[in-house]
Amino acid sequence: MNEIRKNPKDEKMVSMFFNSIFLSIDDNPYDTDEDMTYQVPDNSEPYNIALMNSYLKGLMQKHLNENQYEVLRLSYGLDCDKHSAKEIATKLNIKGASDYVRVSELKKEAVQTLIKNVDPSQVLDYL
Repeated sequence: MNEIRKNPKDEKMVSMFFNSIFLSIDDNPYDTDEDMTYQVPDNSEPYNIALMNSYLKGLMQKHLNENQYEVLRLSYGLDCDKHSAKEIATKLNIKGASDYVRVSELKKEAVQTLIKNVDPSQVLDYL
């Protein structure tokens, strides 16, 4: 983490931040008994969820279109309960047999847009 802080213009840092917030949240590392890495207790200070939600929503509103914003907000429960891809598709009026796939595409596009457009200094304090 200190190495990342020394190079605040590195796009990889922004990528790591948003991927850790949005993409890894869907992973469940506790599904395996073979990997003991995830059984170490986390003794770090807890995040101020309301502050983090507010900050993320501000960044999202600045850089994403309305559908991308809503997909991330609803997927990860920023100021609401988490929603499934099917529920999000219904709320955003995305129709079709693979509407949930379109929601997943929008989610990935949104994360990539944030990675490309957010200045690393904006996420430095959260790493």
